[in-house]
Amino acid sequence: MFDVIILFITDLLAFFGIYLMLNTALNIERGYAGIPNFGLLFSYAGGAYITGHLTAKIAILLTGAKVEADPITQPVSALMVLNPILASNPLISITLLIIILLIGASFGALLGLIQLGPAIRLREDYLAITLLALGEVMNYIAIAYKPFINGSLGVQVPDVFSWIGSRYRFYLATGIILLIAFILYIYAEFLGRTPLGRAMKAIRENEIAAVSLGKSLTRYRAIAMIIGSAFTGVAGSLWTLYSGAITPTLQRFDWTFLPWLMIFLGGIGNNLGVALGTFIFVLINRLIIFNKHLLAGVLPFDIVWFDYISLGLIMGLILIYRPQGILPEKPYIPKNIRRKIVVSRSQE
Repeated sequence: MFDVIILFITDLLAFFGIYLMLNTALNIERGYAGIPNFGLLFSYAGGAYITGHLTAKIAILLTGAKVEADPITQPVSALMVLNPILASNPLISITLLIIILLIGASFGALLGLIQLGPAIRLREDYLAITLLALGEVMNYIAIAYKPFINGSLGVQVPDVFSWIGSRYRFYLATGIILLIAFILYIYAEFLGRTPLGRAMKAIRENEIAAVSLGKSLTRYRAIAMIIGSAFTGVAGSLWTLYSGAITPTLQRFDWTFLPWLMIFLGGIGNNLGVALGTFIFVLINRLIIFNKHLLAGVLPFDIVWFDYISLGLIMGLILIYRPQGILPEKPYIPKNIRRKIVVSRSQE
C-alpha cells in the first residue's frame, strides 16, 4: 500500500511539474500578451521530438562510445551500449541533460518564431484557429519524415537519470522537473512586475491605446511567443527524458486543451492562480485515472470515457460558477505609485 501511495505522489508531482511549465508559458502568452495560443502542442511536440532525435547522438559524442547501430532506427541496440556508460558517469549524464534542455528551449523558441507570422498579423479569433491548426504540424512531420524519430514507431532515448539507480530514478527525475518548473514560475512572476510585462498587459487590455502610446504590438507579441515557446520546448524535452521514449502521438487534448482548462480554473494572468489551478486539476485527473477501474461495471458506459466526461463537467462548472478563476488577476501597482497613493490619501 505504501509503495502505491509513493507511486501516486511521484506520478502526480511529475505531471504537475510538466503542466506547470506549459501553463506558465501559456499564461505569459495569453495572460500577459493576450495571444490565444491554441497551438501550444507545436512547440511542446517540437521540444519532445528534437530530444528524441538528438539525445542518443549527443550521448555518443560525449561518451565516445562505439555504437554501430543507428540510434534512430535501432534505438534498443544503441541504448545497450550507451545506458551502462551513463549509469556509471553522473557528470556525463548531467552534462547531457543540460545540453538537451538548452536545445529543447532553443528549438521551442525557434518554433515560436515560426508562429509569429500569424500571431502578428491576425486578430484573436482568426489567430486562435490558425494556431490550433498549426499545432498538429509537428506530429505529421514526425510521422512522415522517418529519420526524425523513426516515424510512427517512435524512438527510445538514453536514460540520463539512471546513475542514481533504478529504484530512485523516477524520484530524481520528478525532483528535477519540479525544480525547473519552479525556476520558470519565478521568472514569469518577475516578468509580470517589470515594465516589459506591464507593457504586454497593456496591449492585452487595449491594443489601440497601447499602440497610440508608442508600444510596438509586433515587438511585445514576439517576445511573449519566444519566451513561452522556449518554456514549452523545455517541458517537451523533460517529458521525453522522463518517459524514456517518444512517439508522434502527442494529442491536442492533453497538451493544448487541458492547459487552457487549468489556467481558466486558476485565473488567467495570475501566476499563483495558474499554479493552484494546475495542481487542483492534475490532482483530480490523477485520482480519476488511478481509481476509475473501481467504477467498471457500475457506470452505464465504457469506463475509458469517464475521464473525458468528468473533465468536460469540470470545465462546464468552471465557466458557469467561476469564469474568472479561483484567484483572479489583481492589478500590480509599483511601490512608488503605492507610496504616492498612501500619501495623497493621508493628506485628504
